[in-house]
Amino acid sequence: MAYLPVGVDHGRTPVELYYEDYGHGRPVVLLHDWPLSSRMWEAQLPALVEAGYRVIAYDRRGFGGSSRPWDGYDYDSLATDLHTVIEQLTLSEVTLVGAGMGAAEIVRYLTRYGTTAVRRVVLVAAALPYLYRSYDNPQGSWTPEQFDHLEARLNTDRFAMLDTYATRMFQVDGRVLLSDLHRDHYRDQGVAASPQALNAGLTTLARSDLRSEIAIPLPTLVIHGEHDDITPFPATGEQIKGSAVEVIQGAPHGCHATHPLRFNRTLLPFLANA
Repeated sequence: MAYLPVGVDHGRTPVELYYEDYGHGRPVVLLHDWPLSSRMWEAQLPALVEAGYRVIAYDRRGFGGSSRPWDGYDYDSLATDLHTVIEQLTLSEVTLVGAGMGAAEIVRYLTRYGTTAVRRVVLVAAALPYLYRSYDNPQGSWTPEQFDHLEARLNTDRFAMLDTYATRMFQVDGRVLLSDLHRDHYRDQGVAASPQALNAGLTTLARSDLRSEIAIPLPTLVIHGEHDDITPFPATGEQIKGSAVEVIQGAPHGCHATHPLRFNRTLLPFLANA
Protein backbone atom coordinates (compact mmCIF):
# COMPACT_ATOMS: atom_id res chain seq x y z
CA MET A 1 0.00 0.00 0.00
CA ALA A 2 1.34 3.44 -0.96
CA TYR A 3 0.39 6.92 0.22
CA LEU A 4 1.20 10.45 -0.88
CA PRO A 5 1.05 13.39 1.56
CA VAL A 6 -0.98 16.29 0.14
CA GLY A 7 -1.49 18.59 3.13
CA VAL A 8 -2.54 18.97 6.74
CA ASP A 9 -6.10 19.11 8.09
CA HIS A 10 -6.66 22.09 10.43
CA GLY A 11 -2.91 22.41 10.91
CA ARG A 12 -2.64 19.13 12.81
CA THR A 13 -3.46 15.88 11.01
CA PRO A 14 -1.58 14.87 7.84
CA VAL A 15 -3.75 14.24 4.77
CA GLU A 16 -2.54 11.36 2.63
CA LEU A 17 -3.92 9.88 -0.56
CA TYR A 18 -3.88 6.14 -1.14
CA TYR A 19 -2.66 5.28 -4.63
CA GLU A 20 -1.65 2.36 -6.81
CA ASP A 21 1.04 2.64 -9.49
CA TYR A 22 1.48 -0.06 -12.14
CA GLY A 23 3.30 -0.55 -15.41
CA HIS A 24 5.77 1.49 -17.42
CA GLY A 25 5.52 3.96 -20.26
CA ARG A 26 3.58 7.17 -20.73
CA PRO A 27 1.56 7.88 -17.56
CA VAL A 28 -2.21 7.70 -17.25
CA VAL A 29 -3.84 9.04 -14.07
CA LEU A 30 -7.34 7.75 -13.22
CA LEU A 31 -9.75 9.91 -11.15
CA HIS A 32 -12.87 8.26 -9.80
CA ASP A 33 -16.51 9.31 -9.61
CA TRP A 34 -18.55 10.27 -6.52
CA PRO A 35 -19.26 8.30 -4.31
CA LEU A 36 -16.80 5.63 -5.44
CA SER A 37 -13.08 4.94 -5.09
CA SER A 38 -10.25 4.05 -7.46
CA ARG A 39 -11.57 0.47 -7.45
CA MET A 40 -14.14 1.63 -10.03
CA TRP A 41 -11.38 1.30 -12.66
CA GLU A 42 -10.80 -2.44 -12.20
CA ALA A 43 -11.88 -3.21 -15.80
CA GLN A 44 -9.64 -0.49 -17.27
CA LEU A 45 -6.43 -0.71 -15.25
CA PRO A 46 -5.23 -4.12 -16.58
CA ALA A 47 -6.01 -3.16 -20.19
CA LEU A 48 -4.02 0.05 -19.84
CA VAL A 49 -1.01 -1.65 -18.22
CA GLU A 50 -1.00 -4.40 -20.85
CA ALA A 51 -1.13 -1.75 -23.58
CA GLY A 52 2.15 -0.31 -22.30
CA TYR A 53 1.12 2.55 -20.01
CA ARG A 54 2.12 3.49 -16.49
CA VAL A 55 -1.20 3.71 -14.63
CA ILE A 56 -1.73 5.65 -11.41
CA ALA A 57 -5.11 5.35 -9.69
CA TYR A 58 -5.71 7.17 -6.42
CA ASP A 59 -8.54 7.62 -3.94
CA ARG A 60 -9.86 11.15 -3.51
CA ARG A 61 -9.49 12.50 0.04
CA GLY A 62 -12.27 11.11 2.20
CA PHE A 63 -12.81 8.10 -0.07
CA GLY A 64 -11.35 4.62 -0.33
CA GLY A 65 -8.10 4.22 1.58
CA SER A 66 -7.21 7.91 1.73
CA SER A 67 -7.26 10.16 4.79
CA ARG A 68 -10.62 11.48 5.93
CA PRO A 69 -10.15 15.21 6.66
CA TRP A 70 -13.09 17.43 7.53
CA ASP A 71 -12.40 19.99 4.81
CA GLY A 72 -11.07 20.18 1.29
CA TYR A 73 -13.88 18.75 -0.85
CA ASP A 74 -14.25 21.77 -3.13
CA TYR A 75 -12.81 21.59 -6.64
CA ASP A 76 -9.94 23.99 -5.90
CA SER A 77 -8.69 21.75 -3.09
CA LEU A 78 -9.20 18.56 -5.11
CA ALA A 79 -7.36 20.08 -8.09
CA THR A 80 -4.49 20.95 -5.75
CA ASP A 81 -4.41 17.31 -4.61
CA LEU A 82 -4.13 16.22 -8.25
CA HIS A 83 -1.35 18.76 -8.83
CA THR A 84 0.51 17.39 -5.81
CA VAL A 85 0.18 13.82 -7.10
CA ILE A 86 1.62 14.83 -10.49
CA GLU A 87 4.48 16.77 -8.89
CA GLN A 88 5.40 14.18 -6.26
CA LEU A 89 5.43 11.35 -8.80
CA THR A 90 7.34 13.58 -11.27
CA LEU A 91 4.85 12.91 -14.05
CA SER A 92 4.91 14.53 -17.48
CA GLU A 93 3.09 13.94 -20.76
CA VAL A 94 0.17 12.69 -18.63
CA THR A 95 -3.23 11.57 -19.86
CA LEU A 96 -5.87 12.40 -17.25
CA VAL A 97 -8.96 10.17 -17.21
CA GLY A 98 -11.78 11.29 -14.94
CA ALA A 99 -15.30 9.97 -14.38
CA GLY A 100 -18.20 12.09 -13.11
CA MET A 101 -16.78 14.27 -10.33
CA GLY A 102 -13.27 13.26 -11.39
CA ALA A 103 -13.88 14.81 -14.82
CA ALA A 104 -14.74 18.13 -13.17
CA GLU A 105 -11.61 17.92 -11.02
CA ILE A 106 -9.55 17.65 -14.21
CA VAL A 107 -11.16 20.74 -15.70
CA ARG A 108 -10.51 22.77 -12.53
CA TYR A 109 -6.92 21.46 -12.45
CA LEU A 110 -6.35 22.73 -16.01
CA THR A 111 -7.84 26.11 -15.06
CA ARG A 112 -5.58 26.49 -12.02
CA TYR A 113 -2.35 24.82 -13.15
CA GLY A 114 -2.37 24.86 -16.93
CA THR A 115 -1.48 22.17 -19.43
CA THR A 116 2.30 21.88 -19.05
CA ALA A 117 2.27 18.38 -17.54
CA VAL A 118 -0.77 17.08 -19.45
CA ARG A 119 -0.93 15.59 -22.94
CA ARG A 120 -4.55 14.46 -23.30
CA VAL A 121 -7.79 14.33 -21.35
CA VAL A 122 -10.62 11.78 -21.16
CA LEU A 123 -13.91 12.82 -19.55
CA VAL A 124 -16.31 9.98 -18.69
CA ALA A 125 -19.97 10.65 -17.77
CA ALA A 126 -18.69 14.10 -16.87
CA ALA A 127 -20.33 16.17 -14.12
CA LEU A 128 -19.85 19.24 -16.31
CA PRO A 129 -20.40 22.06 -16.78
CA TYR A 130 -23.04 22.74 -14.08
CA LEU A 131 -25.50 20.17 -12.77
CA TYR A 132 -27.72 22.35 -10.56
CA ARG A 133 -30.80 23.75 -12.30
CA SER A 134 -31.39 27.42 -11.55
CA TYR A 135 -32.80 30.55 -13.16
CA ASP A 136 -29.49 31.15 -14.97
CA ASN A 137 -28.92 27.45 -15.73
CA PRO A 138 -32.27 26.09 -16.92
CA GLN A 139 -30.71 23.08 -18.61
CA GLY A 140 -29.11 21.81 -15.39
CA SER A 141 -29.98 18.16 -14.95
CA TRP A 142 -30.42 18.23 -11.12
CA THR A 143 -33.45 20.20 -9.97
CA PRO A 144 -33.34 21.82 -6.52
CA GLU A 145 -35.94 19.28 -5.39
CA GLN A 146 -33.83 16.35 -6.59
CA PHE A 147 -30.71 17.70 -4.92
CA ASP A 148 -32.55 18.37 -1.65
CA HIS A 149 -33.95 14.84 -1.73
CA LEU A 150 -30.50 13.30 -2.26
CA GLU A 151 -28.98 15.45 0.47
CA ALA A 152 -31.78 14.64 2.94
CA ARG A 153 -31.51 10.90 2.31
CA LEU A 154 -27.74 11.06 2.63
CA ASN A 155 -28.13 12.71 6.04
CA THR A 156 -30.88 10.42 7.34
CA ASP A 157 -29.96 7.00 5.89
CA ARG A 158 -26.88 7.17 3.70
CA PHE A 159 -26.80 3.40 3.33
CA ALA A 160 -30.22 3.30 1.67
CA MET A 161 -29.39 6.38 -0.41
CA LEU A 162 -26.13 4.82 -1.66
CA ASP A 163 -27.92 1.56 -2.42
CA THR A 164 -30.44 3.41 -4.60
CA TYR A 165 -27.75 5.54 -6.23
CA ALA A 166 -25.67 2.47 -7.11
CA THR A 167 -28.72 1.02 -8.84
CA ARG A 168 -29.24 4.22 -10.86
CA MET A 169 -25.62 4.22 -11.98
CA PHE A 170 -26.02 0.91 -13.81
CA GLN A 171 -29.72 0.91 -14.76
CA VAL A 172 -31.38 1.26 -18.16
CA ASP A 173 -35.17 1.20 -18.48
CA GLY A 174 -35.56 -0.30 -15.02
CA ARG A 175 -33.03 -3.09 -15.60
CA VAL A 176 -29.68 -3.15 -13.80
CA LEU A 177 -26.97 -4.22 -16.24
CA LEU A 178 -24.69 -5.67 -13.56
CA SER A 179 -25.08 -8.71 -11.33
CA ASP A 180 -26.26 -8.03 -7.79
CA LEU A 181 -22.79 -8.76 -6.42
CA HIS A 182 -21.13 -6.43 -8.91
CA ARG A 183 -23.58 -3.63 -8.17
CA ASP A 184 -23.07 -4.16 -4.43
CA HIS A 185 -19.33 -3.82 -4.96
CA TYR A 186 -19.93 -0.25 -6.16
CA ARG A 187 -22.43 0.52 -3.41
CA ASP A 188 -19.91 -0.61 -0.82
CA GLN A 189 -17.31 1.80 -2.17
CA GLY A 190 -19.67 4.61 -1.22
CA VAL A 191 -20.50 3.05 2.14
CA ALA A 192 -16.76 2.99 2.96
CA ALA A 193 -16.36 6.74 2.35
CA SER A 194 -16.30 9.37 5.08
CA PRO A 195 -19.84 10.69 5.74
CA GLN A 196 -18.44 14.24 5.67
CA ALA A 197 -16.76 13.58 2.31
CA LEU A 198 -20.02 12.23 0.92
CA ASN A 199 -21.99 15.28 2.06
CA ALA A 200 -19.48 17.94 1.05
CA GLY A 201 -18.68 16.10 -2.18
CA LEU A 202 -22.35 15.94 -3.17
CA THR A 203 -22.64 19.72 -2.77
CA THR A 204 -19.48 20.28 -4.82
CA LEU A 205 -20.72 17.90 -7.49
CA ALA A 206 -24.08 19.58 -7.90
CA ARG A 207 -23.45 23.23 -7.10
CA SER A 208 -20.14 23.99 -8.86
CA ASP A 209 -20.38 26.13 -11.99
CA LEU A 210 -17.61 25.29 -14.47
CA ARG A 211 -19.32 26.70 -17.56
CA SER A 212 -16.50 29.15 -18.21
CA GLU A 213 -13.85 26.41 -17.97
CA ILE A 214 -14.88 23.76 -20.49
CA ALA A 215 -13.03 25.10 -23.53
CA ILE A 216 -10.24 22.58 -22.97
CA PRO A 217 -7.04 23.45 -24.89
CA LEU A 218 -5.97 19.81 -25.27
CA PRO A 219 -7.10 16.78 -27.27
CA THR A 220 -10.12 15.58 -25.32
CA LEU A 221 -12.23 12.45 -25.53
CA VAL A 222 -15.75 12.45 -24.07
CA ILE A 223 -17.23 9.02 -23.28
CA HIS A 224 -20.84 8.86 -22.16
CA GLY A 225 -23.62 6.32 -21.77
CA GLU A 226 -26.65 6.83 -24.00
CA HIS A 227 -29.06 6.28 -21.10
CA ASP A 228 -27.16 8.15 -18.37
CA ASP A 229 -29.82 9.69 -16.13
CA ILE A 230 -27.40 11.00 -13.48
CA THR A 231 -25.40 13.23 -15.82
CA PRO A 232 -27.55 13.13 -19.00
CA PHE A 233 -25.46 13.60 -22.12
CA PRO A 234 -27.36 16.59 -23.64
CA ALA A 235 -26.80 18.66 -20.48
CA THR A 236 -23.23 17.50 -19.82
CA GLY A 237 -20.95 15.76 -22.32
CA GLU A 238 -22.59 17.37 -25.31
CA GLN A 239 -21.69 20.81 -23.90
CA ILE A 240 -17.94 20.09 -24.04
CA LYS A 241 -17.17 21.55 -27.45
CA GLY A 242 -14.33 20.65 -29.77
CA SER A 243 -13.95 17.13 -28.39
CA ALA A 244 -13.97 13.62 -29.77
CA VAL A 245 -17.19 12.06 -28.51
CA GLU A 246 -18.25 8.44 -28.03
CA VAL A 247 -21.79 7.81 -26.83
CA ILE A 248 -22.05 4.13 -25.89
CA GLN A 249 -25.40 2.86 -27.07
CA GLY A 250 -27.53 1.11 -24.48
CA ALA A 251 -25.24 2.17 -21.62
CA PRO A 252 -26.07 3.95 -18.34
CA HIS A 253 -23.96 6.34 -16.26
CA GLY A 254 -21.53 3.60 -15.24
CA CYS A 255 -20.66 2.65 -18.80
CA HIS A 256 -17.08 1.77 -17.83
CA ALA A 257 -18.46 -1.21 -15.88
CA THR A 258 -21.52 -2.26 -17.90
CA HIS A 259 -19.75 -2.03 -21.29
CA PRO A 260 -16.04 -2.46 -20.43
CA LEU A 261 -14.93 -3.93 -23.75
CA ARG A 262 -16.60 -1.16 -25.77
CA PHE A 263 -15.24 1.40 -23.32
CA ASN A 264 -11.68 0.12 -23.56
CA ARG A 265 -11.88 -0.13 -27.37
CA THR A 266 -12.70 3.58 -27.36
CA LEU A 267 -10.13 4.62 -24.76
CA LEU A 268 -7.04 2.78 -25.98
CA PRO A 269 -6.96 4.08 -29.59
CA PHE A 270 -7.35 7.64 -28.31
CA LEU A 271 -4.33 7.17 -26.05
CA ALA A 272 -2.34 5.48 -28.81
CA ASN A 273 -2.81 8.51 -31.10
CA ALA A 274 -1.36 10.87 -28.50
